[in-house]
Amino acid sequence: MYHPYLIGEKVYLRGIEKEDLKGDYFQWSNDWEVTKYMFRGERPSRMEILEEYYNSVIRSPNDIELIIVDKKTDKPVGNAGLHSINWIGRAAEYRIMIGDKKSWNRGYGTEVAKLMLFYAFDRLNMNRVWLGVNAELEGGIRSYKKAGFKEEGTLRQEQYRNGRHYDIVRMSVLREEYYKQQTKE
Repeated sequence: MYHPYLIGEKVYLRGIEKEDLKGDYFQWSNDWEVTKYMFRGERPSRMEILEEYYNSVIRSPNDIELIIVDKKTDKPVGNAGLHSINWIGRAAEYRIMIGDKKSWNRGYGTEVAKLMLFYAFDRLNMNRVWLGVNAELEGGIRSYKKAGFKEEGTLRQEQYRNGRHYDIVRMSVLREEYYKQQTKE
């Protein structure tokens, strides 16, 4: 393992490094199958834009981006992060992208969400972690529920992709819910 920060059974998370931009990370944002239900991928990715994003994230006190690495292969398979962190309100937006399509449907998303919730509540003292997911991404919604997220509501026609508007399901986990679930496990 190369600089592991959070370690799960199948994956570990580590800080993003500039060298990551030159690997598969760059292509994931250009892959229509990977981004078709995301806000990312609306425009072609260029190295200059990716470098600007990388620089803004590593310098921002309100964004934390980690690389998801498969423990067996030690290969990056995606990224996850906490964004728009509100340190006073103790809330953050959770985002994830499993870019390596061979890693889909292996439980990585649920495991990463659980690792990130641990990090948010136990290490960063957050009170609320929220996300938005395309309403048609049923597997993603199931995965988030397994990790402990609860549906809050629907933002109607919030996202425009693929020539149409999609509803976005807003989900969250509160600190008290997270710790209550941990005592059950």
